[in-house]
Amino acid sequence: MPCFRYPILIFIFIFSLNQVDLLENGVARTPPMGWMSWGYYMCSIKCERESDKCLNEQLIMSVADTFYNEGYQEAGYEYIIVDDCWAEKHRDEHGRLVPDKKRFPRGMKFLADYIHSKGLKFGMYTNLGPTTCMHFPASQGHFSIDAKTFAEWGIDYLKVDGCFIQENILNEGYIDLGEFLRKTGRDIVYSCSWPYYIQFIYNKEPDLERVGRYCNLWRNYHDVMTSWTSIINVIDFYEMNYKQLSPYHGPGHWNDPDMLILGTGALTDSQSRVHLAVYAMMSAPLLLSCDMAKLTNYEKKILQNLDLIAIAQDTLGIMAEPHTLGSGVTLWVKPHEPRKGNKYPSFSFAYVNMAIFEKEILSTPLIYGLNSSDSYTIYDVFSGSYIKNITRDERIKVTVPGHDVVLYTFYPL
Repeated sequence: MPCFRYPILIFIFIFSLNQVDLLENGVARTPPMGWMSWGYYMCSIKCERESDKCLNEQLIMSVADTFYNEGYQEAGYEYIIVDDCWAEKHRDEHGRLVPDKKRFPRGMKFLADYIHSKGLKFGMYTNLGPTTCMHFPASQGHFSIDAKTFAEWGIDYLKVDGCFIQENILNEGYIDLGEFLRKTGRDIVYSCSWPYYIQFIYNKEPDLERVGRYCNLWRNYHDVMTSWTSIINVIDFYEMNYKQLSPYHGPGHWNDPDMLILGTGALTDSQSRVHLAVYAMMSAPLLLSCDMAKLTNYEKKILQNLDLIAIAQDTLGIMAEPHTLGSGVTLWVKPHEPRKGNKYPSFSFAYVNMAIFEKEILSTPLIYGLNSSDSYTIYDVFSGSYIKNITRDERIKVTVPGHDVVLYTFYPL
């Protein structure tokens, strides 16, 4: 019966996690939040010519300062991650990776210590192949020494790419490198691109159960680009593949749709709301990639919306289920804390309109799993206002402008 649908799904979700031998290294119990260099800065190494867009020590320190001084840290953003293009072109005489001496003159241990002094966490990047995707030294043949080096530098997060390697090495390399990281004794979030390369390079179905045994989060789809079209493509992928992806998603193990592109000038305010709301509903990592100084006041406001972040960081970690309601309109439904009497969860509904024109949406919460026979109060997450109280079988009408979202949370009374 429809009214029991979501309690059953919650039970199945928890039961399935207990049955699957997933990685349990104690980290990433909620989806990581922070900043990553690649989406906006990419391989910005020509600092003499482009000093305003340079991947260097000053940039990383400035992000840490912004997180610390402007409320991002308090909102939950904690990881600052240097992506590709950070290294010298050759290892040292001991076989160790070397940070670029001009752009990172004091080294990565200095950066890690600086970031840790702010109460934040530091992340880095490598590749399973002989070189990174941008042809800098990578970790193939050096798993042991690289894991020790990263741990000695004090990293808390490692993003591992999968360029330029054969399928069999891909399938074994993530396991082997993860084991060397574990042996360092340091708590390191392990971010893999494993499923992406299996699906889009080798055209095979990824074994997400196996991936979940060894990785804390994993990329499923193409790199996000700084465009609204790219965001549409990402959201469409997760909507179409929900049934395949959701069973392996939860505390310590996350599907990763890639970075947030707020602050790049690519999105309108309404498109930014869609981008952030769907990621929050999916319990996706929230990793910004932008010049932090270019975030608008409105972007900063929604990035620090604590009601939205509570949905994204909910400890149940359930990936919202999408329901197609019409052309361009999807309702994403997510049960989460707080629960009434440890039995009746709250629910968030994201009414997403990808069409150009305004849409009027009618829905009955009972159909989507609200299970308390008492009433619910409806809270508008973006406006910060309570709408009204309803019973679960009442019909509600929502008007959503084009390229926009209405995000309601239903709290059981």
